Amino acid sequence: MPRLLSLTLAAFAIGISEFVLVGLLPAISADVHVDIATGGMLVTVYALAITLVSPLLTSRLSRYDSRLMLTGLMTLFAVGNLAVAVSPDLAGLMAGRVIAGAAHGTVFALGTPVAASLVPKERAGQAISLMFLGLTAAMVIGVPVGTAVGTAIGWRATFGLVAALGVLAAIAVRVMIPSTPGGQGVRLREQFALLTDRPLALTYGVTALGFGATFAVFTYLEPLLAEHAGYTPGAITWILVLFGAATVAGNLLGGRLTDRLGAVTVIRVALAGLVASLAALLLTQNHPVAVAVNIAAWGVFAFLISPAVQTHAVSLASVQGPGAEKAAGGLNIAAFNAGIAAASFTGGLALENGDPARTPWVAVAFAAVALLATAGIAARGTRRRTSSTALGPAA
Repeated sequence: MPRLLSLTLAAFAIGISEFVLVGLLPAISADVHVDIATGGMLVTVYALAITLVSPLLTSRLSRYDSRLMLTGLMTLFAVGNLAVAVSPDLAGLMAGRVIAGAAHGTVFALGTPVAASLVPKERAGQAISLMFLGLTAAMVIGVPVGTAVGTAIGWRATFGLVAALGVLAAIAVRVMIPSTPGGQGVRLREQFALLTDRPLALTYGVTALGFGATFAVFTYLEPLLAEHAGYTPGAITWILVLFGAATVAGNLLGGRLTDRLGAVTVIRVALAGLVASLAALLLTQNHPVAVAVNIAAWGVFAFLISPAVQTHAVSLASVQGPGAEKAAGGLNIAAFNAGIAAASFTGGLALENGDPARTPWVAVAFAAVALLATAGIAARGTRRRTSSTALGPAA
């Protein structure tokens, strides 16, 4: 358990960096003299860095001791956030976000198999969910605190604190994670070969669309709540706490249900709930109490899917060896963030052409397509189960 918590801490720092922009976006945009839709590109470029750069880093670093590589990556992550804290303009902010994002994706690519290896195989889903708990804990603790710090003494202080957390996580990983011998590594062409595996490709598509759906709204949640529900900045901070608490519950529940019911079943339940809760935002967004309840339900379903899709991707690749597991896990993290990039960009377009009330329509479309795609995952995933060592029960 203590070893896993070092990975949780790393994910916690990463989660704050990724999600805290939601509460600070108006202040950052004003400081660098751009509108909110343009400022939202800081979310998009971060996600694109994970999607495009992380596979390259995974290819290079997976052949070395995971403990040393994770330590170095968390140090690089700290450097990226420090660059954000001191950059005077949008270009500098984007450069820092690219550095931090590249480290983010590779930490999860290398860290997910490490987390699974620290527990018995039948508890792998829970181990992965414990690592992902860092992301959800960031939403319930880190994002509201980071937003409060940014409001009180400036958003740059928030990213300075995130950089310090990155250094602390690097030290924890170096001390707590056991050394692993270097292997052959994962060549880039081997990663791309996994994309030709139809069960995996479908899983990545579901990951991108399903997880991305949340960010079509979440990236622009602050103006939505302010303009439609009448929330003040202080009240929005508490709504972020509520959403974060719901994501923690969803993440932990998703890990347990994945081990008990199978990943595909959990994915389908999560997406059905996500479609319903995002569609409900269209009805509740003008009602302060109703929208708060709605946001809590949305948070549960949004992160119920996380350990399930990660476990399923690693499970499908396990027949091809440990290197393939690392590659599959890394590509799934890339898929998460490709979805975030596409959905936040599309949500920004909707915001530019009208008010933030349009963003739930984008989210519902993403989630609905993902739900439809799970039919293919269920059929193919079940057949593949007979020839692979799964991390959880068959769906």
